[in-house]
Amino acid sequence: MTAVTAISPTPTGFLLRTPEDWVDFSVADEASENRMANEVWTRAHDGGFTDEQAGQYAEQLRRSVRQARTAGAVHAAGTFQVYEDGPLTATVLVSVVTPPATGDILGALTAVGQPARADGTWRRVSTAQIPAIGTVGRVHGIQNVTQDGVSFRCAVMHTVVPLPGSANVLLVTGSSPNLAEAEELFELFATITATLNFTWEEDGPALTPPAASSGEAGS
Repeated sequence: MTAVTAISPTPTGFLLRTPEDWVDFSVADEASENRMANEVWTRAHDGGFTDEQAGQYAEQLRRSVRQARTAGAVHAAGTFQVYEDGPLTATVLVSVVTPPATGDILGALTAVGQPARADGTWRRVSTAQIPAIGTVGRVHGIQNVTQDGVSFRCAVMHTVVPLPGSANVLLVTGSSPNLAEAEELFELFATITATLNFTWEEDGPALTPPAASSGEAGS
C-alpha cells in the first residue's frame, strides 16, 4: 500500500501586530503613497522641522512605500515620531518571495555570516522561534540600503518564514535609519515579528501582492 502524504493548505492571509503608535501603510497605489508622505511631512513640520527637512523625511517614506510596492510587498507598517533628541522612523514590510531553486533557504541563511567591515556595516545570521509558526531564519545588522538610486545606512532585520503548502516564503523586514537605537530597534522588530500568524479564512492582509500601477508596470 502506498503511503499518502498530507499536504498542508497554503494560508490565504496573515496577522501581524504592531505598536499602537504605528500606522498601517497601504501599498496598493501611488495615491496611498502620497497620503502617507503628506502625513509624515505634517508630523515633521509640526515637530519643529523646516519645510526642507520635513520634505526629506516625507520623501524617505515615499521611497520606502514605492519600493515595497514594486518589490511585491503585501503589507507595510511604520512609525514617524518626533522626540526631544530627534525623529524616529521605522518600517516593517511583509513580502512573499520565491527562494532560489536549489538548496534550503534556512540552511543557506544560517550557514553564511558577515563580520564587521571597515565601513561599519555588519550582518549576523541566526534562527528564531515564532510561537504560532516555529523555527524561522533571521538576518540582522547595519546595512547600506538603496531606494530609487539613493543610498543610506539602516538597521535592518530580515525574518524568513516558510509558507505552509508552498515553495514560497514570507519575508518580514524591519528597517530604520536611527542607528543610535539599533539594538532597541532589533528587539522591537523581533517582538513585532513574533506576533505573526497565518490565517485561512480570509482574515488579515491577503498573501497576494497588489497589482503595479500603470506608471510602475515597466519599472
